[in-house]
Amino acid sequence: MDNPFIGQQEVQTSNLSFRNLDLAILTLAAPFLLAPSLFSRALSGIALLLLLFPYIMRLVFGRPLSRPTVVNLPVAVLALVFMPLAFLLSPEPWGLTWARLLTLAWSISLFFVVVNWPHPARKGDLRTRLNGPTLFYLLLGGGIAVAGILGMRSVDKLFFLPQTGVLVNYLGWEHGLPTNEIAGALTLFIPFVGALVYGCLVTGRRRQFLLLLPLAAVMGLALVLTQSRTGLTATAIGTLLAWLSADRFNRKWLIVGVVIIALAIALVRLTPIGDWFVYAGANSWNSVIGPRWGIWNQALDAIRDHPLWGMGLGVFGSVARDVYPLITPAAGPLLEDAHNLYLQTALDFGLAGVLIFLVIAVLVVVSAVRLVRVRPPQTLSRMWAAGLLGALIAHALYSLTDAVALGTWAGVPLWIAFGLVIGVSRGRLQMAWSGRARVALAGSVSLVLLVSAMAWPVNRAGQLATHAILDPAADIAATTATLSELSAGNCRARWFDGLVRHMAGDVVGRNAVWSGLLNCSTTYTGYMAVLAADDVTLARQAIETEPENAAGYFWLASAVAAGDPQQAISLYQAGLELAPTDAHRWLALAELLEPNDPAAALDAYLLACRNGDPGANGCLRAGSLAEAGGDLPAAIEYYRLSKWSGALDRADELERQLVAGQP
Repeated sequence: MDNPFIGQQEVQTSNLSFRNLDLAILTLAAPFLLAPSLFSRALSGIALLLLLFPYIMRLVFGRPLSRPTVVNLPVAVLALVFMPLAFLLSPEPWGLTWARLLTLAWSISLFFVVVNWPHPARKGDLRTRLNGPTLFYLLLGGGIAVAGILGMRSVDKLFFLPQTGVLVNYLGWEHGLPTNEIAGALTLFIPFVGALVYGCLVTGRRRQFLLLLPLAAVMGLALVLTQSRTGLTATAIGTLLAWLSADRFNRKWLIVGVVIIALAIALVRLTPIGDWFVYAGANSWNSVIGPRWGIWNQALDAIRDHPLWGMGLGVFGSVARDVYPLITPAAGPLLEDAHNLYLQTALDFGLAGVLIFLVIAVLVVVSAVRLVRVRPPQTLSRMWAAGLLGALIAHALYSLTDAVALGTWAGVPLWIAFGLVIGVSRGRLQMAWSGRARVALAGSVSLVLLVSAMAWPVNRAGQLATHAILDPAADIAATTATLSELSAGNCRARWFDGLVRHMAGDVVGRNAVWSGLLNCSTTYTGYMAVLAADDVTLARQAIETEPENAAGYFWLASAVAAGDPQQAISLYQAGLELAPTDAHRWLALAELLEPNDPAAALDAYLLACRNGDPGANGCLRAGSLAEAGGDLPAAIEYYRLSKWSGALDRADELERQLVAGQP
């Protein structure tokens, strides 16, 4: 009974023929769809249409388009409805969106190939037992691991190993392969191969064990070299879950799992390992979470403005610093994604699109749980299913703080994992859509679309503004005219109207539009403060119209600080009463106070220190002030509040001085 595949199905010649046709088409289309920049749009478009050929042939020969599965419906909706809309409504359809669309289409085709793969009923060696798609999946994971080891630059978080990425300089890559995407992809492989290694060990399959163990070691090494803390943590959780699933779930295993988790938490919190792993060379907590927090806020604002069809597949990272600037756009980083798969999918396809994707993911995870539960304990088949479940859970956890976006190369393995789970969920394990479930799905999507449609003017305004940003040849005059019509009847659309005017250098027009925006929305005041940093008039209006919004006080304080520091101090203090955890503004206030009121500056530095210590400046400057005042014990205490090595080294030096000075 140790067979990973449920159900007995005879392998028919027609199935094998369609399998070969599927493989041939996928292989032929792969270069044009996965690397479209190397080919003309016409060739890539032909390759995209070629993906339909196997299904046309199935219709011709009277065969079903696909084996019926519970995810066919939502996957079809994603592929046939939301993907075309993402292209047609994208502000840059032939740029990033086209490339992402082609890769995602190929990934979904690969998913159906795996789902429809004919599975022999007989038992056999590892090749038969794990079958072609599983072996391909393992080889793909090994290839990603090797490519990562050779092609990603070494990062300096947990450690620094200059030998990492030996091919980067040779190939002339400036940055090498993205470490976070490699880590995200490996979360889908390591729990799976780890579970298979354990399964071969407990079932006595020595040869298979010796083959899989080096593969697991290479994947693990690649993950460690990425130094992705989220990837390492999520993979550890997924692998542990897979191993604990080797036997029937009972109280003993529940206790073992709780004890392991408790010991891990204690180890992190009570030893230097916690600071080393969590902060990983960062200066402060603000340095760890601050950048992501800012990106997530940008993403949430963008989703609220673009709920109907999103910003355009793959577009958010390219325009976030221009449309939702946290600092001067020219100095802001160019993002890859929203650093959260669920937020990124909402930005790519809108709220209804992310709902469809979540339905697919939940159905696959539920199917994986059912597969684990019916397989005999301590068998390779159970570990096969448990490994996939652990991999999916690991990737879901990783996706909370980072993203392997749909339509990227690194996103292909997710669809293979989906296909492996769904492809073996047959017979009594196969879930199906009831009439009520179909109505519930249709109703939920319709409701989300209806609510999202209320933001149509904003979504359209954002689309036009983004197009103007991405296309240097855009007709700004026509865009401005359309935006004026949209903003006349919708408050939030005025942000995009003023943004395009700002880009065109029309300061008077920008201020007129944004003046009206300040009267009806507080969402964009902080972004205005970045783009119109020296506009005192707008800043004063922000305070008058939004007296409970700290952003206006900080905006005006920054604008007048050089000429009137006392007024700036008062404005910062007023703003900090409304936003007392804003460490950056505590720092700005402290720097203004320091020349004339060191005691008040010390208090402000300490408040910056205790609210995230941006740039390791708050704790360090507080320690420096205390040291300058001769209070060495206080200076040591403040220095030790920092996570920066320089501050900690200074605390150690002062302690040695105190000890040496004692009688």
